[in-house]
Order: sequence, then C-alpha cells, then structure tokens
Amino acid sequence: MRNTRVGRRRIGRLRVTAFVALFALGSVALVGCAANPDVSSLESELSTVDGVNDATAGATHSGAPWYTTLVVTLYLEDPSDAGVVEAVRGAAPVFVADDAGSRHDVSLYFIGGQRSDYESDFDAESYELTVTPDICATLGVPDSGPYSLRLSPAQMREIADGE
Repeated sequence: MRNTRVGRRRIGRLRVTAFVALFALGSVALVGCAANPDVSSLESELSTVDGVNDATAGATHSGAPWYTTLVVTLYLEDPSDAGVVEAVRGAAPVFVADDAGSRHDVSLYFIGGQRSDYESDFDAESYELTVTPDICATLGVPDSGPYSLRLSPAQMREIADGE
C-alpha cells in the first residue's frame, strides 16, 4: 500500500511539473507575440502622397509571431508603371519617418482609382496592378513577383534617399 501512495505522489508531482513546464513554455512562446504595430497614422500619411488617392495598411506575422511584415495597398491616380514608380518614390520618405514603417519589411500592393470605387477591400484585390520587372529595375530593387513589391527597411531608405 505504501508503494501505491508513493507512486501516486510521484505521478501527481510529475503532472504538476509537466503542467508548470508547459505553462512556462507557452508563456515564453507568447513573448514574441507583440501587439500589431499601430499603422493608422501611416495610412493617413500615405493617403497624402502625390499620386496616391488612399491607402490601407495592416500587419502580418508570417512564419513566426515576432516576424512582422506591413501589408500596404496604395490606390493610385495613375495606374501606369510610371505612376507606380512615382507613388513608391513619394511614399518611401513616409515609411522611413514612421516608427512601424522604418522597422519592418513592407509588401506594397497597387490598385488604380480610389478605395470608394470598390464595394470592399476584398473586391478591390481583384484589380491589383501588375508590378513589372521594369518597375523593380527603375526603383533598383529585386523583382518580388507580379502583384507586390516587397521592400526591406534598408531598400525603403535607399528609395527615399533617391539612390
């Protein structure tokens, strides 16, 4: 009978230890889950850039909770390649001056017109402009695919500095 009590106590202690360990691991894992950066002022500032009618911004955490990428959609007056380049060059100083924009990678998407031209942001996505290799070459950044322009903080600073 004594062996059974000792065994139950050990199992009970192991359960408590395992629970505490899992709780501690979970707490440590959540440390990286910082709140999304406030991008409301970034949206407002981007909407005032020449050639930009409106902007939306949000944050994603793809791959890991501590890896933050800003996802920004710019609604452009001029949907041509030249209009996209002009908008990026105008927006770059805004990103550099913004706390969140200067610290995180940015995925830029472009849509012609105004946000109010579309029933919803989801509807507008089907009208995303193609980011051509010529746009990337003009800006001096690597081609990141046909629908977005992915820029690091360093690349954004280079564009803002006119390099």
